[in-house]
Amino acid sequence: MKNTRNMLIVMLIVGLPSLLYAQTENEVISIYNGSEVIFDDRIGFEEMPIVINDSTVTVMEGILRRQWCQAPEGRSPLEVIRNYESAIRERGGQILYTTRDPGAVEIDDMKLADYFKTNRQDRGLATRVFSYTHFPGEMSEFLTGKITTPESEVYLLIASGIGHWAANQENLTFFELATVAVEPMELGMVTIDALRRGIAEKGRLAIYNIYFDTGQSTVKEESSEALSTVAEFLKQFSQNKYLVVGHTDNVGSYEMNLELSTARARAVVEKLVNEYDVNAEQLKPVGVGPASPVLSNSTEEGKARNRRVEIVER
Repeated sequence: MKNTRNMLIVMLIVGLPSLLYAQTENEVISIYNGSEVIFDDRIGFEEMPIVINDSTVTVMEGILRRQWCQAPEGRSPLEVIRNYESAIRERGGQILYTTRDPGAVEIDDMKLADYFKTNRQDRGLATRVFSYTHFPGEMSEFLTGKITTPESEVYLLIASGIGHWAANQENLTFFELATVAVEPMELGMVTIDALRRGIAEKGRLAIYNIYFDTGQSTVKEESSEALSTVAEFLKQFSQNKYLVVGHTDNVGSYEMNLELSTARARAVVEKLVNEYDVNAEQLKPVGVGPASPVLSNSTEEGKARNRRVEIVER
């Protein structure tokens, strides 16, 4: 009871059973309290399509786990989803997408149920798995969320619905929790998919592999791979406009860092325009110095994370 990390976190919705935050390896959230885990498929490193919004699906690579569960008797599919929504928010996570009519959702000529059943275990048509087999097409609630931990970004896909009548389970609620743990996109080499995903989810993406010497604003040659990727992304979305935002740590005066971050942002824009043929009208350089840290500057790791260039939608 003394350590809040190891205790029941919160009452999520008045009158509903709460969720426990899991403490075991590779888990950021647990199964709905009182549920029976029927299948627990630890699939390992795989691809999984993630619905980001009404019109965007992006394929992630990460550690995939799928758990098929029966909710406690008397609980509705909506209750399950609402509890998970609250639990994700309590962990500081984001709700990326939710729908109460999954069967009607189609993105890029593919149904939501077909996206969801990617890399799902095939268990045949035995009576005991009849509801599981038919579930993707009969789910009535769907949620995509994300929780960021120091080690990874964990995407959560949660679908719920009632069981199939042919198995005499139409009065029971089932749900499936799929989690995909991926490396935080800000820490890895920038990719087109990471840029697209970051802009779709947050309106921005931090890029750490654009390099400068300490206290200098000249873009170093080893930044070419990141700049090439950013340029390719900008050309794909040439109708959109973006800010190129320079950030620093807090070493030195505020005024010095503000001037340095602005000079670095301008240098990046000049590189993209002059060497990578990006339309200058797409970009505006902005420097904010140390005003928007992502971590505390009290550690070297924090300072390193705070020194960055961001591509921000405008």
